[in-house]
Amino acid sequence: MRNLFLLLSLAFTMTIMAEPDLSADKKYHIVCAQFSSGCVADGASTGQSTPLYHLPEATTGEETYWTFTDEGDGYFSIKNVKTGKYITYDGVRQDSPQLRRYVSMTDSKGGYNSLWYFVMYSDGIYAIRNAQNPDHLWDVRVDSYCVGTYSNSNNPNRNQQFLIFDEEGSLVTEKQEEEKPDVPVDGFDVSSWLEATAESADEWAFDADAWSDPGFGNYVNGEASVVSPFLEKWNDSSYGPLSDNAMRQALSNLPPGNYQFVADIIAVRQSSNSWWGRVNEEVGNGVFLFANEDMVEAGTHNEKPQRYVVNLTLAAGAVLNLGVLVSGTNANWVAADNFQLYFQGTKEELIAGEKDKVRTELQDYYDSASLELMIYDCHDDFNALEELRHGADNMPVIDPLQRGVRNLTVNGQALAWVESLELYLASIAEDNFGKDFTAVIDYEVVSGWDSLKINGTVVAPGDSYTFAKVTARKNFTLSLRKSDGSATQTCRITFTALPVVKIYGSFDNSYRDGRMQVLEPEMGYAAELLNMKAKWRGGITNGSGKHKRNYHVKLKDGIGNKLEKKFFGLRNDNSWILESCQVDMSRIRNRVLTDLWNDYSMPPYYKDLEKKARTGTRGQFVELILNDEYRGIYCMTENMDRKQMQLKKTEEATEENPETTTHGQLWKSKDWTYATMMGTSPDGGYQPKYYLTDPSENSEMWDKYQVKYPDFEDYGYTTDWSTLYEAVDFVCHSDDDEFRQHVADYLDMPVVIDYYILMETILSTDNHGKNMFFACYDKQVDKKITFGVWDMDATCGQRWSDDYYHWAGMQPEQDYARFISIYEHGDYNLFKRLRDTDANDFNMQVRLRYRDLRKNFLATDSILKRFSTYLSTFKLCGAAQREYNRWNGDSDIAGLSLNFDTEMEYITDWFTRRMNYLDTTRFDIASLPDDEPLKGDVNGDGSVDVADISTIISVMAGDDSAFAQAADVNGDGAVNVADISTVISIMAGE
Repeated sequence: MRNLFLLLSLAFTMTIMAEPDLSADKKYHIVCAQFSSGCVADGASTGQSTPLYHLPEATTGEETYWTFTDEGDGYFSIKNVKTGKYITYDGVRQDSPQLRRYVSMTDSKGGYNSLWYFVMYSDGIYAIRNAQNPDHLWDVRVDSYCVGTYSNSNNPNRNQQFLIFDEEGSLVTEKQEEEKPDVPVDGFDVSSWLEATAESADEWAFDADAWSDPGFGNYVNGEASVVSPFLEKWNDSSYGPLSDNAMRQALSNLPPGNYQFVADIIAVRQSSNSWWGRVNEEVGNGVFLFANEDMVEAGTHNEKPQRYVVNLTLAAGAVLNLGVLVSGTNANWVAADNFQLYFQGTKEELIAGEKDKVRTELQDYYDSASLELMIYDCHDDFNALEELRHGADNMPVIDPLQRGVRNLTVNGQALAWVESLELYLASIAEDNFGKDFTAVIDYEVVSGWDSLKINGTVVAPGDSYTFAKVTARKNFTLSLRKSDGSATQTCRITFTALPVVKIYGSFDNSYRDGRMQVLEPEMGYAAELLNMKAKWRGGITNGSGKHKRNYHVKLKDGIGNKLEKKFFGLRNDNSWILESCQVDMSRIRNRVLTDLWNDYSMPPYYKDLEKKARTGTRGQFVELILNDEYRGIYCMTENMDRKQMQLKKTEEATEENPETTTHGQLWKSKDWTYATMMGTSPDGGYQPKYYLTDPSENSEMWDKYQVKYPDFEDYGYTTDWSTLYEAVDFVCHSDDDEFRQHVADYLDMPVVIDYYILMETILSTDNHGKNMFFACYDKQVDKKITFGVWDMDATCGQRWSDDYYHWAGMQPEQDYARFISIYEHGDYNLFKRLRDTDANDFNMQVRLRYRDLRKNFLATDSILKRFSTYLSTFKLCGAAQREYNRWNGDSDIAGLSLNFDTEMEYITDWFTRRMNYLDTTRFDIASLPDDEPLKGDVNGDGSVDVADISTIISVMAGDDSAFAQAADVNGDGAVNVADISTVISIMAGE
């Protein structure tokens, strides 16, 4: 039932009266849902000291049967068949001499105290409420089986839910209205011509506020239905009727003729009467289903949709405007679903009109010859023609120059047409900016057109052209002319140092088919237009009204099979994330911090078995174009999955070994709970001995942990939670001595230490308990769990919501544990127990590790250089300005100004202060004993290896001054080949 109504003067949820199909000439058993084998009986007649009693077993005795009399307005009196007495609310609670809970059996009806009404909980299950005191509902006391009432204004508990059965044992359900005859519709169903449906508000135009799907609702009346998803407008009836409004769409390129436009609609005025807890309704008026000037008025009883049809005639070339209009209505709730359109001409007229529609709408996607061939291949089949037409939804349009030249490339790479910016983007290497850039221009001239001109200079196919001093947002002109001089096409081209990713399709929270093209700087070949499926992803960033969406993309081949591709030197895979960095005013926090983690964190405990294992993703910033519209700076990243962490694969069942054997396991924590916080209640309370819920092998979720590998669906919708459960249970419930002795058996302590240092360094708000990955390499050998990082936007002075940019609560000079206890969901219990018990010398180990990292990876200049390098690239190639132009002042960032210079100043100040604070307080470097660094360990990872040689080479190239001092291994005052030789000697044991 519709359950959003609030009675403003009362603090209770309003409910709508049900209409059980009860007959006055029948007798019934009343059965509590919690004790379904028994029934309600007259207490005195069954030897009980209570007026009403719930027998453990139903009988056919007359004291167990009841009659219901409809007293009007949905109220019933209830009388016992044997005694003839009525059930009456009396407000008296007593334990002796008679057990009584607010009801008694009376010889006569006592006004509204003896009247009851029903509220349906689910089909055939009701709460029974008193007319005089509707906050009181029937209740069976579970300790005594006394039946009385109980004050409960919310949903009934199981012992407050009742079923009613007649003598034959048939369940009483809702009274069904007489079905109205089906609305006659005829003709060819051309609903696929509709641009918008009731599935979402997308593509509809609204005269005022947008209509929306409430996310629930199942209203059926004969053939008509309004079932979520549907679109509605609603306000509390106490605010009066809806204001004038409309949802509409315009259809063009339709064949002339007669049509029917159909929809199922609810239009009702809901209002409360003088008796609390009930809702009456009035049939709506002023609501119209319309198609151009033709319309039909809709008006319904509450929750009883009806089907409405508009008949119309459409002239040749006319536009069809259709939808739902609200004008001068008395209704406070209007809902619409199942929009359909029917064409009432002949099949020949339909096919002829459809072909014209396809030609008109696809002329921007295909040249005329190719299009006519595709139309011919559809063999006059309407569905095939519609599939062809809608197939263009996932295709790029022909760009402005494509009718005169084909396969235009710059140094072998295709250009990215951005219709919303009216220019081409060409991706080139960053070192080409600030100087002349010479490139080979290749293309094929279409017959009837002349050669291409760049800034007025003719450039024949295969010629080189020098773009003079390429700078941010500097444009060059591309022009074409027809050979006969009848037409000229002119466009702009500009350059970027970022790869360009183009995606095509209409996406939402479910995977939908689309196309994708990835253009990398100077890749040397034209990028392939790939098949893929994609969906929105994220939590708060994927909420209603968000604009810069995140996408999860999975590549496919031409027949829908998994397709793997390698981009930007990252892994070869079919699954990619397009991260919008929506809430981050720098757009780079998550990437920078994940890069930092990848560079400094200790490898997982199974590093000797899996050299390529990573506990963080890698990514590349790109400029994204969605359906030829510029969408700004994104980061295209790898997934955090079995492949990234190189976990041992599940051993499939074979004929010799029929049992599947689980080896590697991976889980993600999606929210704060007692389990994901490993012993801290997410309300901030510390409850070290609180119980854990039992995980189910048949669920992919356990208390907000989600299984990521083995794939839940691939293995019969079952999973093994034991490894994770045992680790969480150990942290939650082990005593201190046990914790000290065995924590390293359950958790990968070197990685835990590095993760803890990261959280302290960045003052993370969203990565303690939530947004973490937990991996076991091979549970058959070792159930130890290591960590993986994820989603670190809410860090470094910024919280996870757009309400908290540069939030004062995230000042850098504060204790991390205290901060997350006050402002977030409590101290992460693993960290707390490690600090409190000092297991494995934890407190000293983190201080020593932090001091080592401060010499290189966590040096303030080194951290800030990571930020400034990305932002400098954005500015150098114009991406920063394009991002500003697209998203500055958007509601995604709370209407604020997007200024990368200001953000860099903020990050610089924040990290400078944060690192100074940690040095002198939490990690207190000055009081640590002097350290003797391992000679040759240039990058401070605790070993002398090839990585140190790579670091020396980087310093020699001027890439990272943070390592300059350590890189001078032989102490001769310079970083050179001699230092490499020294490291090699140390590696050899010399």
